[in-house]
Amino acid sequence: MKRLFVYLLLVFWIFFISCKTMKRQITVKVPETKEEQVSLEKEAENLYNSGNYVESVETLKALLAKDPKNPVYWNQLGSVYAQMNEYEYAIFSFKKAIKYNPKNTKAMYNLSVVYTEKGDIDEALKVIKNAIKVDPKNPLIQASLGNILIDKEKYDKAKTVYKRIVEAKPDFDIGHFNLGVINFKERNLDEAEKNYKEVLRINPADAEAKENLAAIYIIKNEYEKAVDYLKEVIEANPEDDTTLENAYFNLGIAYVRMKKYKDALDCFETAIKIEPWDMAAYVNAALVAETLGYKDKAIKYWKKYDRLLPINKRKDEIKKRLEKMGVKIELEATPAPVSITFSVKDEKGEK
Repeated sequence: MKRLFVYLLLVFWIFFISCKTMKRQITVKVPETKEEQVSLEKEAENLYNSGNYVESVETLKALLAKDPKNPVYWNQLGSVYAQMNEYEYAIFSFKKAIKYNPKNTKAMYNLSVVYTEKGDIDEALKVIKNAIKVDPKNPLIQASLGNILIDKEKYDKAKTVYKRIVEAKPDFDIGHFNLGVINFKERNLDEAEKNYKEVLRINPADAEAKENLAAIYIIKNEYEKAVDYLKEVIEANPEDDTTLENAYFNLGIAYVRMKKYKDALDCFETAIKIEPWDMAAYVNAALVAETLGYKDKAIKYWKKYDRLLPINKRKDEIKKRLEKMGVKIELEATPAPVSITFSVKDEKGEK
């Protein structure tokens, strides 16, 4: 990621569904017997897990026609709507779940996350405070409070919450992870390093923790350690383009700092292949190509950067660089400074 923020990993992942898809009408028979009801519950679960959200909605509506005050059905319906980015329907459904079970902390948690997704942090905070009253020792709910406090940039309060969480539940990896987020933002790099090592102690395969550790080691000039972690991430995530692009980009930065320019250029070029809109990768590829004396590549990446970002603050510098390489061109602004991408994440929820 290009900036620090808490990434909401909920009971649902957010995907884009078209309005046309939302309007599909599917008829699901209302169950008449207990056996039919149980069968339909399983079908709704399977549809949800397989990503058939429209069908899952209609199945849950049929279940609610049979049992309109069932808080579990309402919570599940809210989760499906949230998957579809239908936040208002999701909010309505979660509120119904809470109405029919005032101690339904799952629905409270999910409601707070939807409010956060909408940018309504104050409402999210109100909901999660009510959930804490119901279940004050629930680490997920406490973590959600911590994340909301991070969103409100109240880092000291958020840190207090997460410290309380990991003291009560030392193996709650998300608590350690987000303590690392706060310490990184405050540039307490040694503490952030400890936090992410704790995450890896609990979950050795956590790619995001490895990426964040690598970012810390780059800043601390411990490049070999950064390279080792990033190579592990790349090897373990061959099909995850987002993870790979971030890892290759940071690996390129590490190689630049180590003066391994050919390796760095390979990494930036790989990042560009994965994500053709990565402006920082074009800038760094151009700079490294210049250093290596690869004039054609440097020109190509500067021009590509300028076409992708026609309005930028440093066009004069790009123009001078190109002219120095013998290119006479009127450009419409130079590159931003090299940046280190840093992954962060949020708590997982429940369906």
